[in-house]
Amino acid sequence: MENNRQEKAAEGVQTIPAADEVKRSHYAMLLKCFPGNSARAQCERLDRALQFAPVDTLLARKWLDILMPAARIFELRKLGRRIDTVKVLRPTDEGKLHTVALYVLRAGEVSI
Repeated sequence: MENNRQEKAAEGVQTIPAADEVKRSHYAMLLKCFPGNSARAQCERLDRALQFAPVDTLLARKWLDILMPAARIFELRKLGRRIDTVKVLRPTDEGKLHTVALYVLRAGEVSI
């Protein structure tokens, strides 16, 4: 029953195609500027992405090539970044809703 409610809620989820395209373009630039899979490169990409807009777990994995975003958030927090975590429902590529983390940089934060 809960699954049906979640699927119906996902039907109402709409994104603005132009906004998604801007994000994808920005994330592609970050991948070029900070290539590689080292923790440092991933932290740089995620830090810069958070300054642009909040990032959820699915976007970090798909567009920023960060397989464990929670670990990178932990590392950024250890460096003094103030990042809030909000639980949100997001549809996967398969269309199923999942509760994932949405990471939000607190106002007034700048790049480290």
